[in-house]
Amino acid sequence: MILNNVSPISQRGDQVCGTVPRAQSCEQSITSTQTVRAAAAAAAAPALASFLEHLSDRLLHRFQQTLTTLSGTLEYIMRVLALLLAVKAACVLLVSSLTGTAAVNNSGRWWGIVNVASSGNLLTNSKNVQLALDPSLALLSRRQRKLIRQNPGILHAIASGLHTAIKECKWQFRNRRWNCPTTYSPNVFGKIVNRGCREAAFVFAITSAGVTHAVARSCSEGAIESCTCDYRRRGPGGPDWHWGGCSDNVEFGRMFGREFVDSSERGRDLRYLTNLHNNEAGRMTVASEMQQECKCHGMSGSCTVRTCWMRLPNFRVVGDYLKDRFDGASRVVYANKGSNRASHRADPRHLEPENPAHKLPSTRDLVYFEKSPNFCSYNGKTGTHGTSGRVCNSSSPALDGCELLCCGRGYKTRIEQVTERCHCTFHWCCHVSCLNCTSTQTVHQCQ
Repeated sequence: MILNNVSPISQRGDQVCGTVPRAQSCEQSITSTQTVRAAAAAAAAPALASFLEHLSDRLLHRFQQTLTTLSGTLEYIMRVLALLLAVKAACVLLVSSLTGTAAVNNSGRWWGIVNVASSGNLLTNSKNVQLALDPSLALLSRRQRKLIRQNPGILHAIASGLHTAIKECKWQFRNRRWNCPTTYSPNVFGKIVNRGCREAAFVFAITSAGVTHAVARSCSEGAIESCTCDYRRRGPGGPDWHWGGCSDNVEFGRMFGREFVDSSERGRDLRYLTNLHNNEAGRMTVASEMQQECKCHGMSGSCTVRTCWMRLPNFRVVGDYLKDRFDGASRVVYANKGSNRASHRADPRHLEPENPAHKLPSTRDLVYFEKSPNFCSYNGKTGTHGTSGRVCNSSSPALDGCELLCCGRGYKTRIEQVTERCHCTFHWCCHVSCLNCTSTQTVHQCQ
């Protein structure tokens, strides 16, 4: 056959043609070779097609498996994310149920400036305007910081009002099991403010009243640049007196107190409403106890004409009134009547007495919704310090008596020696000489 006489394909054409007999031409030999190649290719085409088809099926199957795996992984990731979101929501609900509201931690946070607000936190700008800086303002909300920047000099009034309120709180409850304990941390009054009890109601009311009282007095003293005396009362007042002088600007104090103090409250629950109500009760007490003060004018000290103005009461008067309201505080519940989203202030229609037979609390009444904790013994969870070690009066049947103050645990007695100056004499000029006198006193302390 011709195939036996054909040289390898890699040989040159002239050599191939040289091996073919003379009866056949070179062109016929080349044609035969091409025919054989075509026949071989035609025979191999089905196998190649089958191989390619099998390969494509395998690749398609592997691709489908990959997509299925990715789809399952994405579905798993989505399920995990959904589970995490559900756990987070459950945690938020749990915390809210335990503390009353998630925003309760911000309630009264501004009280912490009483420990850090001082002249060291104040700088002046190029216009000699006082600017309150950190760390005192770190405890305030953005709204509160803005109010302080807009009213230069008011930070001192706020801190002074807080000092006065804390001092008054301690004095009013000096003989009670809860004696208004405070700390030097940002959480001034401790954990008691996280509860909706009577004591927390008094704290909110007395601090709000302290800020209103101090700001109103600072306005009339010229210590705050954005306010002055209250000149609304002008003109004749009576047959022998007229309005004049410099009245304490209690309206500015109330307005600023409402904007500053109430801005730390967040939420729409019962705690939010009671806190705002007690804040307003403190401010209303200051305004309602304003007194008229007059100065006489006339020849030789006669009082033919008097000039009168309105003066803030002594803060002890405010404390006494709020203490009476504390003893008669109203326990309230949330009245689901309408919506309170239209205003950020407490709406009395949403607070009603727990006992339907009691009347609605007025704007000057203190309200609470939770029973007070047991103040007899220490409890870290509620923040109560207990009465162990407190000084009591063994002869008093009142709340300061050892029987009530010590909660029936008994008391121990000790004798103390007290040395004080006595028999002082003035010598001209100018010296005072005194003797040191020693006395003993009996001290009773709760066990």
